[in-house]
Amino acid sequence: MRGSGEGSNGTWWNGSRLWAPALANLLIGVVAVIPCGCVWWLLTEYPSARCGGDWACNEEASESAFAMTGFALIGGTVVLGLVLVVDVLMPRQEDWRLRNWLGMAALVPVPFAVGRALGWW
Repeated sequence: MRGSGEGSNGTWWNGSRLWAPALANLLIGVVAVIPCGCVWWLLTEYPSARCGGDWACNEEASESAFAMTGFALIGGTVVLGLVLVVDVLMPRQEDWRLRNWLGMAALVPVPFAVGRALGWW
């Protein structure tokens, strides 16, 4: 933590430049690939599981859905916590421009989108 008279003058890490928030949010996006993949599976694959007319689905789909929902909830909570710490709390503590960090938060889903576009999952 810096004192009131200290700034980031003369150091290589300056939180007000755009490359630092962009890199930090892209790294958060790499972590966010797991919960995004789980949500993607729940939205695309799970509805196509074979279910009979009596609402009894096959057990493999039910077990996978339970695990995917758990991973999506836990991973999503971790990612939201990272975004809160990195994009809100850290810039406020270091007296950096908050709008740069919040604006670059839009880069979080980019690694997942690139992976989907390249057919990795």
